[in-house]
Amino acid sequence: MDASTLNVVSAGCASLASIAGLATWVKLRRAAPTDDADAQDDQQVALWRRIVGPVAVYLRPTAAEELHQLETSLLMAGRRSREAIDRFCEERVLAVVLGMALAMLAAFGMGGFTGFMVAMGSLVLGLVGPRKVLDLKAADRREAVAAALPGAIDLLTTCVDASLSLERALARVAREIAPTSPVLAAELNVTARELEAGVPLADGLRRLSRRVGLDDLSALCGVLGQAHGLGAPIGNTLREFAASSRRARMGMLEERAGKLAAQMTLPLAACLLPAAMLIILGPAALQLVRALH
Repeated sequence: MDASTLNVVSAGCASLASIAGLATWVKLRRAAPTDDADAQDDQQVALWRRIVGPVAVYLRPTAAEELHQLETSLLMAGRRSREAIDRFCEERVLAVVLGMALAMLAAFGMGGFTGFMVAMGSLVLGLVGPRKVLDLKAADRREAVAAALPGAIDLLTTCVDASLSLERALARVAREIAPTSPVLAAELNVTARELEAGVPLADGLRRLSRRVGLDDLSALCGVLGQAHGLGAPIGNTLREFAASSRRARMGMLEERAGKLAAQMTLPLAACLLPAAMLIILGPAALQLVRALH
């Protein structure tokens, strides 16, 4: 199979997929009910979402476990709206359509084996790109929470020692750290509002752990929930957890420092060995050249 045949095959596949998606959208659009309320809601939605929405319905997970995993991933990325799953499916459809468009442009514009590889890369990027972006955003949020968590624990301990309830302490900590740590402040504020609305403490902390997905925060939520259930003093529990967290963090830093010496061996040898050999053997080489002349 030569390069021109590969280009024709890839372009044909992209065209068939586009035609099938358009036909599905037209069919569902005709079958969908249209009343005044739906018309007003559709006017508030972006045009591209209205176009890809009927096709995105087929990408929505049907299994309960897959739906739960996708919802958890969206929560970790900070997307807590009720339409987050539908919006993510619409973004996946848009990414696939853009990937097919880029694949067609690469197939016809570049040509040859390079065009075919770029076309395949565009298709793969359109398929896995939205999920990868979601995972990267969740990872960034976890790093932000991990950096702000030690200070938040100390401030929460101070608030609890000042005879504030855990709900008011969480709200106060969220208000104080909002300028420097907006991600953790937003999550703590949501938890405080849930507790004020009547959600049990264990459930509120479990939801907080699920929304962030950080091991240290999950351990903190578990310790607080257990202390509240047993009636133990929350202030003492927080102080012990903060101390153990600092010891674990210091151990992790010492481990990284111990690995640093071994990791620097090869770069140092590669950079210093040529200079050392030049200094050591350079004078001898010059004397040998002069003697031969």
